[in-house]
Amino acid sequence: MSSPSSRDVSRLNSSKIQKPHFVLLHHNTRISKTRLIAQNVPWTSTPEDIRSLFEKYGSVIDIEMSMHKKERNRGLVFIEMASPEEAATALKSLESCEYEGRRLKVDYAKTKKKKTYAPRETPSPVPTFNLFVANLAFEARAKHLKEFFDADTGNVVSTEVIFHENPRRSSGYGFVSFKTKKQAEAALIEFQGKDFLGRPIRLAKSKQFVKLQAKEGLQPPEEEAEEEPSQSETMTQEHETPAA
Repeated sequence: MSSPSSRDVSRLNSSKIQKPHFVLLHHNTRISKTRLIAQNVPWTSTPEDIRSLFEKYGSVIDIEMSMHKKERNRGLVFIEMASPEEAATALKSLESCEYEGRRLKVDYAKTKKKKTYAPRETPSPVPTFNLFVANLAFEARAKHLKEFFDADTGNVVSTEVIFHENPRRSSGYGFVSFKTKKQAEAALIEFQGKDFLGRPIRLAKSKQFVKLQAKEGLQPPEEEAEEEPSQSETMTQEHETPAA
């Protein structure tokens, strides 16, 4: 292979390599080499005034002026120059110059890189096993069901008491969800007919005995929340109308 000629070497040495128009300052901050910031700008100055001032040193791509209630500028302006060389010339010429009675402060603008976040994985749904609970006392709430069925075992995933609206009062039934089929079936036998807040509760497998729910933030069964107990569940309510 023949060696490169002196002309080729000269051409390579004289060629310009494009570089990014910013330099890193910190891990999340960088300094633009074409974007300048001018501070202590007179409040009466307009974007056209600033453009005319900086165009003496190169092509101005954009002017961004910070405004106060759209009435006057805040004395802060961002100027985007066409090239790093033109930005450097404008900076050197204007960094401490007098402009309409005020001393400008010009520097390279700093920008923060946008934070990137790894996509959050959606947890796989897990099955829960649900029991229908009837003949609840009117004062029964979900926390009471939780305490009654769980007993610090950690087997209960969620509990819910269903309410009527207008006026809001307990419907006398609810749901208890367990982590495993074995736990639900054991509870069905163990708690059947037991006294709960002065009433013998009645249990049955819910219509949707197995239900898939998100692993995190498990919610009570939704599809059954507004269902009245059916005759197939043999849960005849034994409540009297509560006193007003």
